[in-house]
Amino acid sequence: MAQRKKVVPAMSPEEKLARENRARRKFKAFVRLVIANLFWLGDLDDTLGENVILNIQKLTRKKIKKSTLTTQEKIILTKPKEERTDEEKQLLNRAIGGMKCFRKYPSEVKGQLAAVTYFVYIGSDRVIVKQDHIPTAMYFLLSGEALVTVKTYDKRLKEWIEEEHGTVGPGTMFGEVALIHGISRTATITTTVPCELLMIKKEDFDIVLKETVWKAWEEITKIMNRYSYFKNWNSVIKRECSIISRTKTYTADQIILGDGIGLPTYSYLITKGCCSIVEHLQVLVHYVNGVKKYRLMRCDSNLDLRTIETKTKPKKSKTQSSFLSKRIKSPKNGMGKKKLSVKSKKSKNSYESIDLKMVHMETHFLKVCELSEGAFFNVGENFERRRVIADVKTDCLLIPSYWLMKMNKDNTWSRVQQFLNNRIPSTKKIFEEWIKEKKFISYKKKLVKDLLAQKRISNTNCIHNVPYSIRLKENTGA
Repeated sequence: MAQRKKVVPAMSPEEKLARENRARRKFKAFVRLVIANLFWLGDLDDTLGENVILNIQKLTRKKIKKSTLTTQEKIILTKPKEERTDEEKQLLNRAIGGMKCFRKYPSEVKGQLAAVTYFVYIGSDRVIVKQDHIPTAMYFLLSGEALVTVKTYDKRLKEWIEEEHGTVGPGTMFGEVALIHGISRTATITTTVPCELLMIKKEDFDIVLKETVWKAWEEITKIMNRYSYFKNWNSVIKRECSIISRTKTYTADQIILGDGIGLPTYSYLITKGCCSIVEHLQVLVHYVNGVKKYRLMRCDSNLDLRTIETKTKPKKSKTQSSFLSKRIKSPKNGMGKKKLSVKSKKSKNSYESIDLKMVHMETHFLKVCELSEGAFFNVGENFERRRVIADVKTDCLLIPSYWLMKMNKDNTWSRVQQFLNNRIPSTKKIFEEWIKEKKFISYKKKLVKDLLAQKRISNTNCIHNVPYSIRLKENTGA
């Protein structure tokens, strides 16, 4: 018997349109999934093959710093927590336990985090959390950078103003404030570059991390109660400050702030240990009539390393009656003019000779001062060319600088800033003291050399080598 063909009922135009829309949405979702995974799946094949063009693309493509998680660990972290095996949980426990952002948690908490944490990749210029939205999760930033912005209503201007409150980098935890207090998001965090994150959903956070985070806030509040800086703050302000602040421990000789290390948008309070402020002096070295001279290089100077600002003697002209300020640059290959006659500071009519071939720049690192327990730094004081280095194991409390300025109603932090600027010498003062010390060392060497030379000459017999008592007897005829 011949099989009857199945008759498909004709679809109405509305059904056809709905079918096309479903297919279009599925396709878009698939494309977004592929694009989202290209970033961290791109490290699956970095080997070079026979295709020369493809090899060049792999070698020349821009490398973005990624997290330390392997591709296998990321795949496990994208699975639903119910589908993860015991072996996979143990693998994640080892991986997560060694991460910088999880080191402060107890081992049992790390084990629980490995079971409920999810890996998330977000491209650049995407919103992670939005202000005033209901919180559903918290995040740990593994790699990348995100901008923190807060919208406030200005009653005078009668409009909403968006303010930037700094950036967050790898190792930062955010989103927990709204989860603990059951409030809407207090800020918007937007990625500036592709970011890799670990996400913990609200129900898992309440079970695993809520108590641990609360204890950390209590510890910060106890620290603030120890110092007089915060004596005018009530319990509510201290609580809010403890939420946005953090504690960090530094080992000996570790750079706390400076050289692109640390958080420049935070102010630091030393709660244990001590550290030093070290400044690097950039000085321009040149020779005038064979004598070595130094000149301080400004941070905002546009001079090349072989460039010196000086005054040259102009040609005789009726239209020129004074010396012209001219920028003289030493040639890189040492060719051309090697010496230049310049106006001397000692006399209006005398000239000195600068050997441009010998001009170079030197960098000297000098210890400015020491900071002990209870000292604040990076509250707005002059911090150019400087870095803070821990002398011993040092604990610090990091408070966002914008918060201190916001709480500066009694001018406490303005006085702290003024105190630091008055007590810590400026770059110019340090340079002057450094020059004095070099002159003293040179004078001391010359003095020792002259004394040794006199000692060698005084070995010959003369009237001055005869004891005074003998010379007195000879004069009196005794």
